[in-house]
Amino acid sequence: MSVSRTEKLRGKVALSPGEGLLVSHEADVRWLTGFSGSNGAVLITGSEVHIFTDGRYRAQIANETTDGVIHVDSGGAVQSAAAYAASLGLRELQFQGGNLSYETVQTLAIDFPDLPCRSSAVLIDRLRSTKEAIEIDCIRRALRITERVFKDCQSAIVDGMSELDLAAEIDYKQRLLGAEKNSFDTIVAFGSRSALPHARPGRKKLSRGEPILLDFGCVIDGYASDMTRMIHFGEPAADFLEAYEAVNKALTVASENAKAGLTGRELDESARVVLREANLESYFSHSLGHGVGLEIHEWPSVSARNLDRLPSGCVITIEPGVYFDGRFGIRIENMVYLNEGNCTTLNDLATNLVVL
Repeated sequence: MSVSRTEKLRGKVALSPGEGLLVSHEADVRWLTGFSGSNGAVLITGSEVHIFTDGRYRAQIANETTDGVIHVDSGGAVQSAAAYAASLGLRELQFQGGNLSYETVQTLAIDFPDLPCRSSAVLIDRLRSTKEAIEIDCIRRALRITERVFKDCQSAIVDGMSELDLAAEIDYKQRLLGAEKNSFDTIVAFGSRSALPHARPGRKKLSRGEPILLDFGCVIDGYASDMTRMIHFGEPAADFLEAYEAVNKALTVASENAKAGLTGRELDESARVVLREANLESYFSHSLGHGVGLEIHEWPSVSARNLDRLPSGCVITIEPGVYFDGRFGIRIENMVYLNEGNCTTLNDLATNLVVL
């Protein structure tokens, strides 16, 4: 467990004597303690850290955590943590209101009537957004696998194959190269289905003259990659090439403008300006990007709705796209690391259109 992370959190919560914070969100538990099990909770007081799980994870939690007092009980980790907080005689327990269900909160109130509980205003995802060097390394390693698979899977693309066939090939190759799992369900969309931004692979078969949209990623040591690239199976038409050039330019301009201190809205707008000039803005139907780390979608968002300033050290995606219903869609996505004055693109793979 990183003591500095716990201290950062204590600095934000400012726990008084007799107060505690219950952390239950899975990614936050892992970030604080290293524990990656599905049933975990952390109780933080002014001077102690207690980590809770059940008997299934007895060996795992001992291997993954180096600091803090480990408690292995039966049942839910949140309930166990709250019971221990009550046994300490805490006068207040803060919890992650956005993570616990209403039913769980009500149950805690009934089971521990002498332990006042309230939702904490501290958002740990803000702390997680600033990545340490080891976290950036994990993301880079995951991205190298994703890029390698994009190149390797091209030899498997043949006339008549289905989207499901290609998605299975991608998933298999990522695992072969050491990925723990996919970052999310792999997106493969042929032809007019590429106009669906989050198309699910189906039984659509590939024909000559069709575009292929591939959006996928993998996980290494808990950290995710996320990349979108386009392939055209046969020579593309002029209107496709024109739209592709505009989207690629929007990615380039946004990357050149990206830096810590901009708001999510400002960075989003830098890409929209390019598409607006090409009369394509109305076909860009989603935000420009999002944070990535232990979760595939993390704070901060890069959208017109986000007026928060992007922090130094965060990793975000930049993924402009245009979608023409019934015809085709184009999206190109890189991952970048924001610094005070600029950004570092984490991708090695070029964004040029691949024509097979």
